[in-house]
Amino acid sequence: MTRILVTGASGFIGSHVAKHFHAQGHEVIATGRDVARLDVLSRAGLRSWVRDLSSDPLSPLTDETDVVVHCAALSSPWGRREQFMAANVLATKRLLDASRQSGVRRFVHFSSPSIYFRLGDQFNTPEAFEPPRKWINPYAETKWLAEQCVREAVSAGLPAVILRPRAVFGEGDRAIFPRLLGLAQRGWFPRIGDGKALIDVTYVANVVAAVQASMEYTVPVDGRAFNITNGESMQVRELLHHLFSALDLKVRMIPLPRSVAIALGGAAETIANVMPGRPEPRLSRYGVGVLGFSQTLDISAARQQLGYAPTISVIEGIARFAQWWKSRVQY
Repeated sequence: MTRILVTGASGFIGSHVAKHFHAQGHEVIATGRDVARLDVLSRAGLRSWVRDLSSDPLSPLTDETDVVVHCAALSSPWGRREQFMAANVLATKRLLDASRQSGVRRFVHFSSPSIYFRLGDQFNTPEAFEPPRKWINPYAETKWLAEQCVREAVSAGLPAVILRPRAVFGEGDRAIFPRLLGLAQRGWFPRIGDGKALIDVTYVANVVAAVQASMEYTVPVDGRAFNITNGESMQVRELLHHLFSALDLKVRMIPLPRSVAIALGGAAETIANVMPGRPEPRLSRYGVGVLGFSQTLDISAARQQLGYAPTISVIEGIARFAQWWKSRVQY
């Protein structure tokens, strides 16, 4: 039996990871900051601790732990940079230091393909990366800075693997599909460009499989990163059609030229920045880029070096999400 610490276990991906390894018979310590969601895991038999990784003592979590799966992060296309620095960089560095001092045998770190973002088409993007002069948002910037922290820890002797899963969806999703459905509530949805931009998404069970693969002893633990997707790119309009159809939604697609969408997104961001509380705008340049430009990832390294093999298709994943969504949401 392996003792596994899963951070961010009160979140979407972390909860799936924690429950998976608990079901396999491992000793799982689930940490997060959402007490109610951690209580659900506790009632299922997992050990759960409420912890703020940026400030609370971490050695009680890492001592005698074999594997750390670091899912915790502030994940949003909008927000203040100092909050992202604390949640994504400082917390990661503190957890890495504690893991190294405790003799953790493997550290699996969740990063993000948002680091690749640009307002332009990108096809079959590999893991090799040079940071841009200007980041689209603090989330992308701090996920890259956190990766550098991981590599520094590797140099100091901590075995680590970095995963970059793209647009993760599934039961419990509180970000990707809910954002799309929030826009569709009005009965119409902006079709940016011609809707033919190619997009990669990842069903959450396949992400869990990638974590499982990362724990095999043959996997390189030198801090290299691996793109993770379902490996089946599809057009944005096709993805939206499957999602809306699975939920029995009739949504009219309204054409919106990319140049206009980018201008509107920039204007919405400017307005949001001067409003009290800086609320997240419904349309942003990041959102336009995700839906309006092709962005596909090369996952050949994950297939060859991790042995990663996604087994749940996008269509099946959408069906499972829709069943879960209908059982919990009134619309």
